[in-house]
Amino acid sequence: MKNLPLKALKLLVIGTLLLLSACSSQKPITKVQSATPEYQPGAYYQLINPPVLANRTDNRVEVVEMFFYACPHCYVLEPKLANWLKGKQDIVEFKRIPAILGPSWADQAKAYYVAEKLNILDTIHPALLKAIHVEKRKFYDEYSVLDFFLEQGVDRKSFIDAYNSPYVAEKVNFARAMTVKYGLRGVPALIINGKYKTAQFYTGSQEKMLKVADFLISKELLQAGK
Repeated sequence: MKNLPLKALKLLVIGTLLLLSACSSQKPITKVQSATPEYQPGAYYQLINPPVLANRTDNRVEVVEMFFYACPHCYVLEPKLANWLKGKQDIVEFKRIPAILGPSWADQAKAYYVAEKLNILDTIHPALLKAIHVEKRKFYDEYSVLDFFLEQGVDRKSFIDAYNSPYVAEKVNFARAMTVKYGLRGVPALIINGKYKTAQFYTGSQEKMLKVADFLISKELLQAGK
């Protein structure tokens, strides 16, 4: 070992580390294993400046998915995100906010919050994604959204009352404000504790985006002493 050239010694060490990482099983994150040099701010994630106070209900790390129903990348992310969240319930408080980057995004954001107010989000959310990306339907006005809700068995008056309610208006304004506060330029994006944002256009792939999110969650847990 002592007679090995420096370059060969480095390669041997790197190879050993790669072998060890490949043999390790994935488990829910509880702390930072190592400060991975590649996950530095400005490259794979961005600092949110100023930070936005996370609206947490407990001491878990808040993870917010910013999405748009008509975004094909958001649709592709859905099963990956569901799988990624498995086993993280004790450390992650997951939320969704429909991003509003333009006027045409608002009606789909309203659809999300109407479903939330009517307490049918668990069924409407996947159904709306399917209608857009599988059935190739478009929802860019109140009437098309109304037709969709009626197809899902929602009463017309219940939809109209919810659609025009102060609750939905406030939630849509909140979504619009958070889109600005997070400095969002595209979706899907993940916001970690209101401090960091990572996205596919930073990391190059959704798989890498989720790994970066893991790293940032670990970073927050370490700072909290967990």
